[in-house]
Amino acid sequence: MIAEGLMEKFRYRPHHIFCGRFMKVKFPHRGLEYNHESQKAKDIFNGKLDAVVEVIEGVDQLCQFCPDCQNERCQNPEGNEEAVRKWDGIILKGLGIDYGEIKKSSDWLMLIREKAPLNICKTKCPWKLRCAASELP
Repeated sequence: MIAEGLMEKFRYRPHHIFCGRFMKVKFPHRGLEYNHESQKAKDIFNGKLDAVVEVIEGVDQLCQFCPDCQNERCQNPEGNEEAVRKWDGIILKGLGIDYGEIKKSSDWLMLIREKAPLNICKTKCPWKLRCAASELP
């Protein structure tokens, strides 16, 4: 294993850490760069890529490749920045983590496996029909 100091470091908002691992859909309309970065995030949280990840508030390095991110804010019609920040707060609480927390990808994977699905996954998640977490027991 690579020494932690030599691991690539990423910064993601909570729903990219948790939800991105389970998404069953692709977003071709968001472009090749976004989809490349999205796959990299999936690889991190599925244990295929060793990395260090910090949980951050607001626009992260995946958002920066999304055409719905404008003026450092999510402008997606299915969930603007305010809605996304509320969602991120729910994910934080469900995972029992705080902004600024840093973990190796293997530790994120263990935490996600331990906590998934979150209660919200099967009830109020607007993406539950496109997400494998809602199918977990």
